[in-house]
Amino acid sequence: MKRLLYEIRINYTCSDCKYFSDDPAEIEEAFPGLNSLSSAYASVKSNAGVCSRHGLFISPRKQCEDFEHSDSRIAVSG
Repeated sequence: MKRLLYEIRINYTCSDCKYFSDDPAEIEEAFPGLNSLSSAYASVKSNAGVCSRHGLFISPRKQCEDFEHSDSRIAVSG
C-alpha cells in the first residue's frame, strides 16, 4: 500500500506581518502630508498599507527578510 504525503506550504506576505498595517488612521499618522494629496481612506489605496519596520507604503503582497508573523492575524494550519 502506498501512502501519499501532502505538504502544504503557506506563503505569508506583508499583510500577515506584525509590522504591516492597512488601517487608514495609522497610514495618515505615519505620513502626515498624505492628506494634502489624498486620503488614506480612499478606495484607490486598495489593501496597501504601511510597514512600520521600514517606513514604507507598500503592497500587502510582498514579503521581506524582516517578516515576523502577526499574532493579531489568524494563521491557517494543517
